[in-house]
Amino acid sequence: MYPSVITKLFEKNKDYLAELRVYESNAPHVPKLLSHGKARTLDEHLWYITTNRVKGKAYMDESDFSPALLGKALAEFHFSSLKDGKCLCHMDNQPKNILFDGAEYYFVDFSDSKYDTPETDVSHLLLFWAEEYPYMDFIRIAGCMLNSYQQVLSLNPDRWEKTVPKSIKRFDARRRMFNKRQASEQSEKNRNWLSAVI
Repeated sequence: MYPSVITKLFEKNKDYLAELRVYESNAPHVPKLLSHGKARTLDEHLWYITTNRVKGKAYMDESDFSPALLGKALAEFHFSSLKDGKCLCHMDNQPKNILFDGAEYYFVDFSDSKYDTPETDVSHLLLFWAEEYPYMDFIRIAGCMLNSYQQVLSLNPDRWEKTVPKSIKRFDARRRMFNKRQASEQSEKNRNWLSAVI
């Protein structure tokens, strides 16, 4: 049912290099890099990356996903490259880019990745949840994720306070770009909690 490998093609060299940097880092919770390079096609402006395929599905498709396990996985991913307060950040951590194979979480699709503070990546991920969950469910799962994350890597309260408004602005701009609905009354309440939680 699942092929054992997956190959992704890139038209932009910068996207290829951003994604390659992550796979070459051997970070935890990332599929294993098998091969990469310039694609041999009539179009010489294509690059490829082949990795092992994660035999899982988008984590929010699971009715009982574990925010604690996901928080631990994200912290381990960040910690593996942490230097001077910055680390490799996914930056496109929408639900389809986080896969669960029944045992652990994997992060895929790193063409938007960059070095930034852990607070940037964590807050962006939690903004997806702020759109999806009622307030009490949101604070339960977000709190669980944050507690688990911080057992591996502490978040800085000052950076968090400065980062969350920037993450909201970026998140909303991306939603407008893809014609998604804008923040609801429910998500505004969730965002207010998120801004103050660390």
